[in-house]
Amino acid sequence: MKMLFSTSILSMIGLTLTGTASSYELSSDNTPQHDPDQCTAILVTAGAAKDGVGSMTTHTNDCLDCDFRLVKVPAADHAPGSMRPIIGGRAQYPRYVGDDRGEPYSKEALAKGLYDWKETVAVGHIPEVPHTYAYLDGDYGIQNEFQLSMGESTCGALLHSRPTFDGGRALLEMSELSRIAMERCKTSRCAVQLMGDLAVEYGFYGAVWEGDMMTVLGEAGEAMTVTDKEESWMFHVLSDDTGASAVWVAQRVPEGHVTAVANGFVIKEVDLSDADNFLGSDNLYSVASRAGLWTEGEHFSFAEVYGLARGHLSTYVNRRVWRVLSLAAPSLNLPAETDMWARDYPFSVPVDDGLAVADVAAMQRDYYEGTPYDTSANPAGGPYGNPARYDQSPVDGMTKEDLVAGRFERTISLFRTSYSFVTQSRASLPDVVGGLTWFGQFTPHATVYVPVYASVLETPESLSVGSLHRLDRRSCWWAFSAVGNYAAQWFSFTIGEIRAMQGKLEEGWFQGQEEVEALALTIQGYGGDVAARGYLTEWSAAQAEMVRAEWWEFLDYMMGKYRDGMKMADVKVDMIKPTKLFYPRWWLEMTGFWGAPGATASEAKKNNEGEFEYDVEWDKKPKHKKSAASFNSDEVSVHSGSTFDGPTPKVDAGEDDVAGASSAAVAKAASDVMGATTTATSPVLGAGEQGPRGGGGTGPSPSPSWRPWGRPWGSEG
Repeated sequence: MKMLFSTSILSMIGLTLTGTASSYELSSDNTPQHDPDQCTAILVTAGAAKDGVGSMTTHTNDCLDCDFRLVKVPAADHAPGSMRPIIGGRAQYPRYVGDDRGEPYSKEALAKGLYDWKETVAVGHIPEVPHTYAYLDGDYGIQNEFQLSMGESTCGALLHSRPTFDGGRALLEMSELSRIAMERCKTSRCAVQLMGDLAVEYGFYGAVWEGDMMTVLGEAGEAMTVTDKEESWMFHVLSDDTGASAVWVAQRVPEGHVTAVANGFVIKEVDLSDADNFLGSDNLYSVASRAGLWTEGEHFSFAEVYGLARGHLSTYVNRRVWRVLSLAAPSLNLPAETDMWARDYPFSVPVDDGLAVADVAAMQRDYYEGTPYDTSANPAGGPYGNPARYDQSPVDGMTKEDLVAGRFERTISLFRTSYSFVTQSRASLPDVVGGLTWFGQFTPHATVYVPVYASVLETPESLSVGSLHRLDRRSCWWAFSAVGNYAAQWFSFTIGEIRAMQGKLEEGWFQGQEEVEALALTIQGYGGDVAARGYLTEWSAAQAEMVRAEWWEFLDYMMGKYRDGMKMADVKVDMIKPTKLFYPRWWLEMTGFWGAPGATASEAKKNNEGEFEYDVEWDKKPKHKKSAASFNSDEVSVHSGSTFDGPTPKVDAGEDDVAGASSAAVAKAASDVMGATTTATSPVLGAGEQGPRGGGGTGPSPSPSWRPWGRPWGSEG
């Protein structure tokens, strides 16, 4: 039954509905407005990490129009009978406006002179608890004061619903569910159970609920990677078939293993009787049966029963999962090509060697380097290997059907990432220093992961200000964006410079991490948690500010070194000598530099044999190959009305004197090149006629195919 249902869904994708896709993004008047984000999340158990690193999770928030700020939501006490407001979810700036979730969210802190944003209005309420925990917040909850950490990835699903504020029956979506879990849970097991139970009770809706069916179903489900100091869980959720509840499942990641999710469910076989390793809703099977997705007695794979069949577009999902698993466990030799459901890939893999934060950050910065799918090593990246593949849009007469028929490789590091991070949760350390988020704004391969402790009193200003509305030099995001976009023009030359800067900063933090944390614990011993948190707040702020300042200076450096197709290798010299970057051979062949597209230099030289009578040396004056007397009218015939089809002969004439050359000078130049005295068949300007650069003449105009005033090859200007 599932295969038949999937076929009908794919046909729906081909019959796109009219209208603009709506999402969990709300404007001040509750109008949905948002461009869907599709993210990658990696989960590393403590046993898969190097000693002392602890468990890690990641999230690349791949959203082209999202609020990129990092905000600290404070802990709070609540009166008995209080109700927690539920917001509809807003990813664009400002994602929230109010005084109860941290100072950067206050109306007073918003950018001035742009728009008069109103305070966020709740779309519903649920009972509040007496005390809520503090946490780092982005578009989803990131890490709380007890080291509970989460990453997120939207997933394709076959059931979807509408929110209560738009005519539906579902109250909760993933960003609010993650925040409620951050506020109320200390462990990952608590978090997945709470998020699942609330979704079942109040109803769950995905990031998009109307419009283009491909987008609706592609964003209908959610996955969260959830970890604490002891356990790590993968969580999946989607609406049920009534639109008023939800279906969910969670699987524990075995110690020593790594898993990843990239817009497609990865939990397959489920055993709810094994409570140590599986949790899920009671309706897991009944909804599948009732909705016609599964028949009792058939094999049950959560991913295949509830997940969206993407056909030839499945590499958008599966390739990223393959890349993470293969980097973590290369000895397994997992195949890069698999079926639509990635049946060749296990849920998780044991690592070959323990992973450090730098290893996981490198996974997030990956664009398949060194593989057949390397986006920096094929023609779509241009002559300088830009790995970005920009989002599809129906331009130039293309339809959505045209676009769906094709695909680019979808990399982990993406040009439209608003932020990404790697968290650490360490049982070996007190919570005040154990929870740490390495936070980077903009594209992962062009950002720096700045250490921000979960216990800070407030987040660094340079990470908590700014918007996409206008450039803000106080913001790290804008510094990274400026360098990244500028450097992308000559990516193969500039990426090494960026990596060197990243390594210098991040490696310094890795080396000094123990010392910083030891000092924080010493301060805690004298002044308590508040004193330690104050120190870590100031330290994290100083690191972020250093990065912001250095990265703007880095932009100046890059603009001075790379420009106009040239590289300034050394500027501390008497006279600079720029290096011309030019283009790689394969690109010149592809674009027809040597003739028709695909022609090679060898072919062009053979075709042109006998035409060039010079030994050409770049940046030097051409040398005659034959004596002047050897040129004759059989080789070069130029006269009034004639056409010379060969290459343009070059003359070592000065720039200024040629511009105002007299007819005699022009004739003399022609004579020098031709090796003969100007005759009736020679190119001489007629009396009173204007030369091409202003000179007069005494004869007929020369053919435009031959210009003796041309400058020597390799001359500047």
